[in-house]
Formats: sequence, structure tokens, C-alpha cells
Amino acid sequence: MPGRVSSRRQFALFANPTGRGQSGPLRISFVVSSSEPTAVDVAFAISRKVGNAVVRNQIRRRLRALFDELSPPPQSGIYLIKCGLETGKVTYDELRNHLTQALERCGALS
Repeated sequence: MPGRVSSRRQFALFANPTGRGQSGPLRISFVVSSSEPTAVDVAFAISRKVGNAVVRNQIRRRLRALFDELSPPPQSGIYLIKCGLETGKVTYDELRNHLTQALERCGALS
């Protein structure tokens, strides 16, 4: 289960990301973590324009579950996943494809 990005210091690291990737409605910024070799922390940026709280929480739950399913696991570090307006209309399988493509493009998957 991925952890959460919660500290101001962690969010400040996104000013100079190690990698960026985009696929469909998802944009990912990635920063390599040097402190813990297996730690994966994730933050989400989901606008209210995407949908109401139920839709936004459903997207968060789906993305967290997809992170757990990833094989091979993503590189250790912190991730910021920005969700575009169409994210609420995407099926689970399409979301999986977009997530893996975006992670490959930002260099987080081997």
C-alpha cells in the first residue's frame, strides 16, 4: 500500500521532479527517494471540476488499488498524480493503462 505525501518538505520536492509523464487524463510528477529504498508515497491533485466528492474519492481509491497491483513495482520515491477533467469518466481498465503508460514515460517503471 503506498504511503501518503503529507509534509510540506515532500511537496516542495515536486518543484524539481526527477521525471514527468502523461497519458490520457493523468499527469505524473516523480521524485526519487533516497531515504528509504522501498518507500512509495503518493499525492493526488483532483479538481472539483472532475466531479463531486464521491467521484473524487472513487478515483483516489482506484488509483491506490492500481498502485498496489503494479508489477513490477514502481521505483521508490514520491509521486504526484494530477487528474484531468475526463478522469471520472474513464473505466478501471483504461485508468490502469493510462497509469502504467504515464509511469513508464516518467521513468518510474523499469
